[in-house]
Amino acid sequence: MPQFDPAMPLVHPLPDPGQVEVLAGLAYTQAGGRELLMDVYLPADREPGSRLPAVLLVHGEAPPEVLRGVRSWGQYTGWGRLLAAEGLAGVAVEHRAVAEAGFEGVVAELGAALAAVRDRAGELGIDPGRLAFAGFSAGVPLTVAALAGPAAGVRCAALCYGPPGDVEPWPGLPPLLVVRAGQDLPHRNASIDAFVAAAGAAGLPVELVEHPDGQHAFDLLDDTDASRDAIRRVLEFLRRQLAA
Repeated sequence: MPQFDPAMPLVHPLPDPGQVEVLAGLAYTQAGGRELLMDVYLPADREPGSRLPAVLLVHGEAPPEVLRGVRSWGQYTGWGRLLAAEGLAGVAVEHRAVAEAGFEGVVAELGAALAAVRDRAGELGIDPGRLAFAGFSAGVPLTVAALAGPAAGVRCAALCYGPPGDVEPWPGLPPLLVVRAGQDLPHRNASIDAFVAAAGAAGLPVELVEHPDGQHAFDLLDDTDASRDAIRRVLEFLRRQLAA
């Protein structure tokens, strides 16, 4: 089984570099004595003056020193480029580690990133009324907590191979796509199963994508057609939900 490497690319084909414009190193807040940054990926052929939907990418957990520069990891540059190729803006947000800032502190940072995107929507060419989140691994519970707090009102979210946590789905929950990797740790999948079942019982708009043979971080580690199909399902969901 391949080991995680920050430089590892997505298993999905990426657009040519000339198709994507990257606005790198945009500060969105200050915390812990430093600026927190985000990179914005835009389609290079967008119409002048157009406003695009945007998806904020929420990374997972690692030691604080490892997460410095997480925006440059192959996973997030890849998702940013894929989103731009779909006609969306991908926003790779670098937040602090939970071990450094605390869970609620990181949720507040996600709220600050969302506020910065809305405040700067005009200069970035983003439609502030069509925003979404995509969380990965330990970024999933952070995303769910943000949806219940500072990110309330976003259009939708994709939750990829991460445990939503103990939170119960609530009325007003935006449409969610939940991606379950069948070979992930049992406790992670148990959390996903409980959340999806509770949402279904409440009639909330939660869609489940099963990748039975996928392992954690399958978008990097499992070079299979099934992984590429799951990635496409995420992109299609986001594009559909963020349509005008």
